[in-house]
Amino acid sequence: MEIALYQVRTFLEVMRTGSLTKAGRNLGYSQSTVTAHIRALESQAGTALFQRLPHGVRPTPDGEIFHDYATRIFGLVNELSVSVAGGREISGRVSVGACALTVDQELTRLILECRYRYPKLELRPVGMDSARIPEEIGAGHLDMGLVISPPDRKFHTQASLYSEDLRPVEVIAVAGRELSDSLDKDTDNAPGRSRGDVLRRTARILRVDSESGSSERLREVIGQRYGADSEFMSVGSVRGALELMRNGPCIAMLPREMVAREIENGEVGILREVPGERHVVRMIWNDQAWLPPVLAATLELARRVAPPAPVPS
Repeated sequence: MEIALYQVRTFLEVMRTGSLTKAGRNLGYSQSTVTAHIRALESQAGTALFQRLPHGVRPTPDGEIFHDYATRIFGLVNELSVSVAGGREISGRVSVGACALTVDQELTRLILECRYRYPKLELRPVGMDSARIPEEIGAGHLDMGLVISPPDRKFHTQASLYSEDLRPVEVIAVAGRELSDSLDKDTDNAPGRSRGDVLRRTARILRVDSESGSSERLREVIGQRYGADSEFMSVGSVRGALELMRNGPCIAMLPREMVAREIENGEVGILREVPGERHVVRMIWNDQAWLPPVLAATLELARRVAPPAPVPS
């Protein structure tokens, strides 16, 4: 089978967008050129890769198989880009957008690993809310980003972006020990005061990432379960949220692995009546067939430093 990389690149874009027209617009091709690329691949493969629909296309079973191999092909292309660049001699600058939930672990791990493996590779971290990161990457102001978000979250940007989920994360509701203990009881020790009364008078919901929907959902649950209204308070990091919880009645939705030590030490407690959420650590970058070696190296390091931290049962 003789196939060209640019044809495979077109195939991947059609898979991503589900449309020949959108794929052509993103790649700078006409729809007829995109169609020609797909037909050439189907001729080489000897099978249909897409089923044509009234509004777009969807992959056939053979198309799904082809997609797995096409993704691996471009993974190897990026590895080749890193290898021929001279390994540890890779040099340059990569700007990384990071939301507050990824600063303490993902970004710190990545910076340390880059310093060790690629001393001439400079990472330039830029902190911002997760919703802005795809926009800044699409506009060319950032090279890549690290966010923690729900698995089904979509990017609202005109640019062609690619994302990869590095690992799952459990996000849970936690509060300072005194507040969590009082909410775990049926009523407060003071006669005639319900848990809702305690919460209404004292607690604030901390928003570590103001664009995350977890805080809004937490507010809804607080209202339903405890019959209370809550105020939001923005905070710039998980460490900052924990400090506020230690010194006052505050609640936040935080990655469980990042507060595991504080839970074990009894500094904060889990609000058992608030359901946890499954999120993912996700990296984002501009979708390109051939990545610059400095960016390809950084993405590969991000994959290496992504193993989950132990989570207590």
